[in-house]
Amino acid sequence: MAEMGITINDRAYQIMCADGDEPQVSKLATELAARVSQIAKNAHPAGAVGDSHLLVLASLTLLSEMRDLNHDMATLKSEIEQSKADREALNARITDMEENVAKAVNEAAAKIEAFVHE
Repeated sequence: MAEMGITINDRAYQIMCADGDEPQVSKLATELAARVSQIAKNAHPAGAVGDSHLLVLASLTLLSEMRDLNHDMATLKSEIEQSKADREALNARITDMEENVAKAVNEAAAKIEAFVHE
């Protein structure tokens, strides 16, 4: 495990992460710091807000976004499943049409042959 320092709202935190994950964790910490900073500016522009309060607000915001993304993902999965079902139904119709056309062509050929032999 690697230990690394991050800074959120001008406060340093020492955290542990898997070896090799430091660049990703650093990037995530930077994004979180930016969110917390924005929330601090919007929440109480005139006064200071505690770190715990800001982190709770940032967490709630992120969870709300994650919930919305999960909802969107579930909707997309449903649409994909419906598209698969529609495609299977269309393929079945095409197969039926091909069989009907082949049958009609064979019947027409048989009639032509019968007509020629008369």
